[in-house]
Amino acid sequence: MKSYFSATLISWLILSLAVPAFAYRPVTEEKLQELVQSFQYTPTVKQVRTSKASCTAQDIEFTTTYPQRDSELTIKAKSFVPVNPTAKVPVIFMLPPLGGASSLDLLVGKKFCENNLAVMLITTNLTGLNSDTLVPVTDHDHTHRRVAAALKGALIVAATYPEINTKKAGIFGISLGAILGSVAYSVIPELSAATLFVNGGDVPHILAVSDQGPVVNLKNARMQEQGFTTVEQYENFLNENLEIDPLHFTRFVNPETLKLYLSNNDKSVPTVDQVNYYNALGKPKETKFSSLPHMETVLSTLAVGNGKQQIADWFNARFALPNPRLGQ
Repeated sequence: MKSYFSATLISWLILSLAVPAFAYRPVTEEKLQELVQSFQYTPTVKQVRTSKASCTAQDIEFTTTYPQRDSELTIKAKSFVPVNPTAKVPVIFMLPPLGGASSLDLLVGKKFCENNLAVMLITTNLTGLNSDTLVPVTDHDHTHRRVAAALKGALIVAATYPEINTKKAGIFGISLGAILGSVAYSVIPELSAATLFVNGGDVPHILAVSDQGPVVNLKNARMQEQGFTTVEQYENFLNENLEIDPLHFTRFVNPETLKLYLSNNDKSVPTVDQVNYYNALGKPKETKFSSLPHMETVLSTLAVGNGKQQIADWFNARFALPNPRLGQ
């Protein structure tokens, strides 16, 4: 066993032998290139509400577009922009977990701002999980497209701030926000650093076995709609109907540009899916495995101690280096 495996990770690997077979279905090379190309566009962006520089959260709003959508997509966010920095600062786009932005997200945004990192915290719910009606199964793919369009639009909006250098941009995501952010990070080369918490790959498996309430409700409604009697039928249905998955795009990510916080005791984003994402990326060195459950893994880093400061320092160190995808 290599020395960098912690005792915690070793214990998880032993436990993982009891996990059912990995169900991820890769796409063909031709399909992968088609998917990547589908994210290569420049959205039309209209600013609705702008903000001033402040490390106290400011409301902003803009509209953005993407080719697979007929109408504008409205995005609401909160900005944190350092006041009178000595030089233009990088920008972090934050994607909150299922349930939306919380006071903890605001504290993270403020801490980053205090460390000369501008922040745009996306507050619009882009998932469709809270819809009163059962959305088409294809909406899962559109969720990834909505998030990418939001971040592409946010890059354009951020460029209007004299304090921000959009050539230094990154992502911070938690849980569902990190899953969605991981796809966007893979296909938007302007992004050069990402910190992700308790995220994984193989979306059909995550949707089939997650214990999070809205995901369970969606599963039950979809199974009733389709007449399924087993979770395996539901997962197979998702595999047959979903095209976009974080695991498809890992080859486009430099693992040195990632900082991961994963849980080896997770039922919300199953541990097996977190570790499969980690392995597919080539086991990024900046990865911390926790023995705590899902949100406790997040809280143990961000709500206590100096975890927020450590992440801010890591982002600043990454942004001191060239973007390996653009050479700038």
